[in-house]
Amino acid sequence: MPRGWWLIGLLGGCAQLAPPPTPSAVEPKYAKWEARQALLSSREQFVLSGRIAVQRDLEGAQAKLQWQQAGAQFELRLIAPLAQGTFQLSGDDRAVSLVAPNGDSFQAPDLDTLMTSHLKWALPVAGARYWVVGLPVPGHKVTQLSLDDQGRLRDLAQDGWRISVLEYQTVEGLDLPRKLFLLGGTLKLTLVITAWPTPPR
Repeated sequence: MPRGWWLIGLLGGCAQLAPPPTPSAVEPKYAKWEARQALLSSREQFVLSGRIAVQRDLEGAQAKLQWQQAGAQFELRLIAPLAQGTFQLSGDDRAVSLVAPNGDSFQAPDLDTLMTSHLKWALPVAGARYWVVGLPVPGHKVTQLSLDDQGRLRDLAQDGWRISVLEYQTVEGLDLPRKLFLLGGTLKLTLVITAWPTPPR
């Protein structure tokens, strides 16, 4: 299996509020949703850890995940099982770098370029820094938006992806996703967040 399976990028995006669903004045859950968007979009830093499972056709892989985000800057560690090593991604909206388990280092202006050049494939993953906290990517078209009765994101389609938040957890009084499922074409990602050492703030 090519080592690139561990390098599912999860980052990117720029900050503006997504248009609220309608009719917000009729259903209370939409008012709660608008309040959640305003609260979470104002918080640009988080630290999380968990695990990710990747499946495409008959191929699959798993890794532990450690992710730090501060505005556009990120550091991401993907730790492969069975002592296969750790891949490190870091950067911002101007440049990114990758350090492979053998110490080889690669740079590119953006994550898609890095993945295309060195992993031979790329994914439209710029929205995941928002999806992981239960928000759509600001300013991008949203379809199939579904909320639960508490005004939390349950499901949406955006940028060629279907994003489902399967479970939430309460962290310092804030409801944050615990388990997400992302479907993009034939690629399936399951992300389980086991800890929010630093929730969005």
